Amino acid sequence: MHPSNSSNVNVSALPKIKVISVGILPELLALREAVLETAGFQVFTTSSEKHALLRIENSGCAVLLLCYALDDETRERLIKKFREKCPTGRIVALANSPMSQPPAEADAFVYGVEGAEALIEAVSGKNPIR
Repeated sequence: MHPSNSSNVNVSALPKIKVISVGILPELLALREAVLETAGFQVFTTSSEKHALLRIENSGCAVLLLCYALDDETRERLIKKFREKCPTGRIVALANSPMSQPPAEADAFVYGVEGAEALIEAVSGKNPIR
């Protein structure tokens, strides 16, 4: 996934969506942030559960971009807080290894190797799984 690969998506048609991106690996977090910012999204990136919870508490409704490399308990706390504070917000699940089925709590799912365009479409709401 490289930021320049996102050129096929019409970024001027995308609204300024606030994205809270939470994951473990700094290089993947930075890459996702670069892709989404290049596409015109406002992105807050963190590997800290505490910082993510504070951002969810204070940022209003947005998109929670949640890496499934996080442990189950952390994901559950983040999802619970996000659904409580942002009931109209969307959760986009990301996985870097295959999953037998998309997570039930996710509104969209991206398998890491799908690339920048798939990430942008999922965050913008163009590829829901439900």
